[in-house]
Amino acid sequence: MPASKRQKTGEASSVDSAGAPPESPARAEKGPKERDQKDIPPHEYICIHRPRFDVELEYVHLPNGDDQLDEDEAEEKYEEGFEAEQAMKIYMQPASEHKDRKWVMMWDAWKMYQDHQRKGMYCNPDRFSMYIYNDWHGWGLMEIMENALVEFNKELKKKGGASLRQIWVIVSALGLWLNEDELADFIGNEDGDKVKALTGLIGCALLTALEVLDSAGELKPDSQLLDIPLVISYFLEWAHDLEAYGIEDNATDWLGQAVLYFKKAGLDPNKGVASTAKRLHDLAERYEVEENGELAKGSEKDPWDWDKKLRTYKKAHGTPSIGGKRYDITKMSRAERASYAFDGKDPLADIPLKALKEDLLDFGR
Repeated sequence: MPASKRQKTGEASSVDSAGAPPESPARAEKGPKERDQKDIPPHEYICIHRPRFDVELEYVHLPNGDDQLDEDEAEEKYEEGFEAEQAMKIYMQPASEHKDRKWVMMWDAWKMYQDHQRKGMYCNPDRFSMYIYNDWHGWGLMEIMENALVEFNKELKKKGGASLRQIWVIVSALGLWLNEDELADFIGNEDGDKVKALTGLIGCALLTALEVLDSAGELKPDSQLLDIPLVISYFLEWAHDLEAYGIEDNATDWLGQAVLYFKKAGLDPNKGVASTAKRLHDLAERYEVEENGELAKGSEKDPWDWDKKLRTYKKAHGTPSIGGKRYDITKMSRAERASYAFDGKDPLADIPLKALKEDLLDFGR
């Protein structure tokens, strides 16, 4: 099972006043100019570290034979690369100063990605040495995805017009998180129909965002949005093998259209994740994507039927709304957490309520 779909465990530890998860490079350095995070513009592109999942793609999942490393060896490769990037003091520096670097992201997107990471931990009972029920974590992961889609819809419908950059912030943060977090419990959730529907809705959000970019003349190699090939490749990598888990048909048909957007825009596969060229080739064959084919768009107002699909999803899977914090263990009462803990004690007894409310809980690796 790919690294992005594995299950990991850990335990809660402390409060992080900076709000960054333990695996975030934000805890390693500030950069050569000691940048104050408060001074970074929300839509400025910054340099980020190469994600662990991409290193595993290059050295574990793509090679064959003698070139293939095991996961421990790939972890060493990741650590070597991380240390080299630290020595270069590149993290959080303006992408404008490192024009050849593909690992970039808008500052608000990076913060949103970190927030998704934290929330993924907050809904995982294993992190708190407790048991609630088997699918709790999977439901929590779906809640995080729904929250992202709710924000996407709000931005899309914003009075006065949506912000192109903010739409891309939401999409890029979600794409990176889908590959870096442990999503086995999402894939194996008891409500298979909801898993499929949510996967399809995420794909629809991607296509809708790409159409917004295209309509604005920004879906091109020299776009002001520097990470378009990278972001599309996040979603291709995340969903390319979901068929093997029974997540198929309408849930993943959007992959072929995403490939077509990539090709029509003339984007460079080398600017995507390590698997981009292979995914583009294989998915184009699977979905019979013609080199100069036409996108299967609908109306000009809503080319990918986002409104209809969101309404359908809410009607079938909302309670009646979607998203929220129902599965966030840090938002439980102390008594409720204690009732689920293996030792009968609140695992967060030493964490101030204010820190829990502000999502400042940190975790050890």
